[in-house]
Amino acid sequence: MIHSRLSQFLIPLAALTLASVAAAQVGPAAFPFSIRVQQGTTVSSATDGALITMAADAVGIANTAVVSITYTGTTTNPTTAMNAIDLTGSTDFSISGLSELPVNLLPKQSFALNIVYKPTSSAKNAGKIVFTYVEAGKIAAFTLNLAGTAPEFAYSYIPQGGNAALLGPGGKIVFPVTGIDEVSAATFVLTNRGSGPGNVAAVKVAGDGFGLAGLPLPNTAVEAGKELRFTVNFTAAQIDVVSGALTLDLPLGRVAFGLEGSGSGPILVYETGREANPKPLEPGQLISFPAADVGDKSTVRIRVLNQGNADARITNISVTGASFTLTDAPFVPYILTPDSSVTLTVTFTPTQTGKVTGRLRIGSESFELTGSGLASVMAYEYTVGSTTTTVSNNGSVIFTPVAVGKSATAKFVVSNTGNSPASVSSINIAASGTSTVWSLSGLPALPASVPAGKAISFTITFAPSTTGTATAALKVDTQSFTLSGSGNPPPALPDYRFDGASGPQEALQQPAVGLLLSSPYPLALTGTLALTFNSDVAVTDPAVQFAIGGKSVNFTIPANSTRAVFSNGAQQIKLQTGSVAGTISLTPSFVSDGGIVLTPTNPPALNLTIAPSAPKLLSVQVTSKTNTGFSLLVTGYATGRSVSQIDVQFTPTSGENVQTSKLTLNTEANFLAWYANATSQPFGSLFTATLPFTLSGDVTEVTSLVDTVRSVTVTLSNKQGASQAMSVNLK
Repeated sequence: MIHSRLSQFLIPLAALTLASVAAAQVGPAAFPFSIRVQQGTTVSSATDGALITMAADAVGIANTAVVSITYTGTTTNPTTAMNAIDLTGSTDFSISGLSELPVNLLPKQSFALNIVYKPTSSAKNAGKIVFTYVEAGKIAAFTLNLAGTAPEFAYSYIPQGGNAALLGPGGKIVFPVTGIDEVSAATFVLTNRGSGPGNVAAVKVAGDGFGLAGLPLPNTAVEAGKELRFTVNFTAAQIDVVSGALTLDLPLGRVAFGLEGSGSGPILVYETGREANPKPLEPGQLISFPAADVGDKSTVRIRVLNQGNADARITNISVTGASFTLTDAPFVPYILTPDSSVTLTVTFTPTQTGKVTGRLRIGSESFELTGSGLASVMAYEYTVGSTTTTVSNNGSVIFTPVAVGKSATAKFVVSNTGNSPASVSSINIAASGTSTVWSLSGLPALPASVPAGKAISFTITFAPSTTGTATAALKVDTQSFTLSGSGNPPPALPDYRFDGASGPQEALQQPAVGLLLSSPYPLALTGTLALTFNSDVAVTDPAVQFAIGGKSVNFTIPANSTRAVFSNGAQQIKLQTGSVAGTISLTPSFVSDGGIVLTPTNPPALNLTIAPSAPKLLSVQVTSKTNTGFSLLVTGYATGRSVSQIDVQFTPTSGENVQTSKLTLNTEANFLAWYANATSQPFGSLFTATLPFTLSGDVTEVTSLVDTVRSVTVTLSNKQGASQAMSVNLK
């Protein structure tokens, strides 16, 4: 703001200047300024004496006009100076944003200031700004006139069929009691009793049942002295009091008004089930009845309640649709008073399986009905390979022929094609004897529930143990199905071999042998390993047998394995080679667990040979010793049953002289006689020979003749050779 002292000083100077040049002026000088005025986005030009109207949005809200002044004259020396700016009139106007005066201006230079209008009331206000300046030494002035306006709103409403009522911010519009689903309306009136236009940015309503009609466009300006009207509607949907809110977005902020309405009329509510545990039922809703067996029935109870505050008149209660009947229904028309109820029963009696529909009408409302007639229908089928076959009671389940040792399966399915649950209590196979060629697997836990549209299944396995046709009966509760399968010959037995002892063997030994298949066989096998002996000397040896006794032993070969298992789980069996030269042959035979002979036509045998050999000494003992002699008991064997010579070597006692140091005995005739005697046959080639010796002569160091011999060494021989030497001491 310009100081008044400067203004008082300049004004006389201007007067003097004007007076001194008055005689020289011919006409008014050109106005040397251009004035630009911007309010918000609105830009305008002004000249000396122009009126600037400033419309505030509301009382207390400032409106600013930016005034830019540009010097359009030509004076450059001295510069034109803006010396004073005086504001008079309403104090609601003020100036801001101005630099300190004076402001010196050259051509086309500008300065700006803000004119602020902040109304304290809605009345129209006026003001004036005088700009004093010096140009080319001359004082001059120009004026801008100001006008300020502001809106002020008043509120009222006109209820439907009533008189207008004033409404202050935060007040409430109360609607009359309205019939259910009917509409009451109130006209809302907004009046601008201020001096300028007022802007209504938006009108909104909140609350169930409340709505607006005839709304103005957003940001509608209401001129001074004018009004804005629109309608607030209330649609009653319930009898309880409902509250809402009406809001107007105005420059000073949001103004809110309360809304309140209530309804009147009957309100019918529907329920199903027992009163202690009811379930709500909406009009048009589907009512599902419990499924019932054909010929049986199920019911649904429906309760109608009037929760309104007026009587309800029910003019129609009816049901349509096969299998549905209405029972316990009141006569119509029926008046249902507030807070009372009526119950009716709909019965469903199916005459066939499947879904049945109907419709229940209560007054103007309807409800769809549905129910299902129940019955279980069992169906049976089996699948072999990729082929599925339907089978009925007393029908046959036929398996593909399969080799003994292999198996074939069939998947058997029990389906419930009806719409009622079924139960299967027993599933078993009735076969003659103790046959195990038929078996069941994957059985459900019994009794098994089979819901409608579902199935249970299990597997039947046919594993023939013999060739030919096999049958059995499959029982599923009271249903019976014939199982039929055929067993083909099993695969040929694979090659076998022996392990353990082989080839030449020593006499009087117990070698062990085992039996193996070259590859696993699918069937469990039983067999016998038979032992035979072919003597080289025409005399058999009873000692040639299995170590556990006998000339044959049994074995097993488990399915899908290769090694024979003998008694006590042994994988090899021992045999006795005896003492006679010859060939021991071991020949196996094989039978499946179903009794099928699998032994090859010419089964390979294991041959173990005991060759004719030189005599073998087992023991030499001294018996019947006297002062003049002794006897030797010689035990041994000769696999060729021949001993032709016995050599006896005498070793004297130290210091004694024994003239005969060695004797050779020709024993061939003796042994031929022994081995030819039947008494020898149980002993094979074993023998015991007694050799008596009588001594004569003189002694030197000892007291008796027998003491002159310290030891004796015996050797046996035949055409195969001589035995080992064996010595015995006499002292």
